[in-house]
Amino acid sequence: MKLKFMYFALALFSIMLIMGCSNKSVIENSNDTDSYEDAKAAAWGFLKEEGWQDQAKDDFQNAKVKEVIIDNKYVLLDKAYDGKEVLSVSFEDVDNAVTGTTLILVDPNTNKVIGYMPTE
Repeated sequence: MKLKFMYFALALFSIMLIMGCSNKSVIENSNDTDSYEDAKAAAWGFLKEEGWQDQAKDDFQNAKVKEVIIDNKYVLLDKAYDGKEVLSVSFEDVDNAVTGTTLILVDPNTNKVIGYMPTE
């Protein structure tokens, strides 16, 4: 009887441990997504300020975000970011072309737009 109880307790403990670990990764992933949502919203606001929003579909939630290192192909609004790693936000083109929508550079800590990459 004691042996069955030990197996049951061990199985229950293992299940609780696995569930606790898996829940933590879901919380961490949702926090990463939320921070990108702020960067996407900032980039979309910049497109609107510049009058470039007609080049992109009006759905900033589907924008693509990746980390890039600033080099000379970008136009910087703040030269202090030269050579730094920042977020690049790109939007789906209205006509689904490969080029046309500008890449917007966003500071990953403040979600402030710091530059862009011009297109043709």
